[in-house]
Amino acid sequence: MIPLQCAICGMHIDANNYNINATSFLKKNQRDQIMYCPFCGAIYFGKVLNVDHNKLDKESLKVLDHAMKLEVFNSEFYEEAGRLANVEEAKNIFFNLSRIEFMHAQVHKRLGGFSHIPKLHKPDYSKHKTTGLLFAEANKRESHAIKFYKKNLMVVQDPVIKQVFKALSEVESQHEWLSGHYERQLR
Repeated sequence: MIPLQCAICGMHIDANNYNINATSFLKKNQRDQIMYCPFCGAIYFGKVLNVDHNKLDKESLKVLDHAMKLEVFNSEFYEEAGRLANVEEAKNIFFNLSRIEFMHAQVHKRLGGFSHIPKLHKPDYSKHKTTGLLFAEANKRESHAIKFYKKNLMVVQDPVIKQVFKALSEVESQHEWLSGHYERQLR
């Protein structure tokens, strides 16, 4: 296997990690065919996309801050959903999604030059009494993330940030499909 580097999150992909978080994607990486980054889900490889955050306009920095918080919020939801789910396969999917969403937050942190990942207030998710309801909530969150990225493609000025938002929107689209699929199965 030829090692790759993800252009979005910067992680190196090799024979030891090409298939982590595999349950979070529609298709699976194969040792000899890498279709997505196992850390963030993007399909772009090569030189890491970066920006000089000191040259970004205030509105772009504000959007990156909101994007980072959105991804942290979703990551924390998935972590809790993994604890609450009563189906083992769902637990695994939720924990994998949590790691991927947290990686998205780290991408925004890097691009915005932020000093830390924020700690957010964790709501009580116990009202989602079934795994199907957890997937329904996941589906809403993924839909919201897609809308957020698409809306803010028009707000941010930097072409690199636009490319990252497009890439992450594509990942969220897979997660939206996946969560909808499991929601329907577990009703």
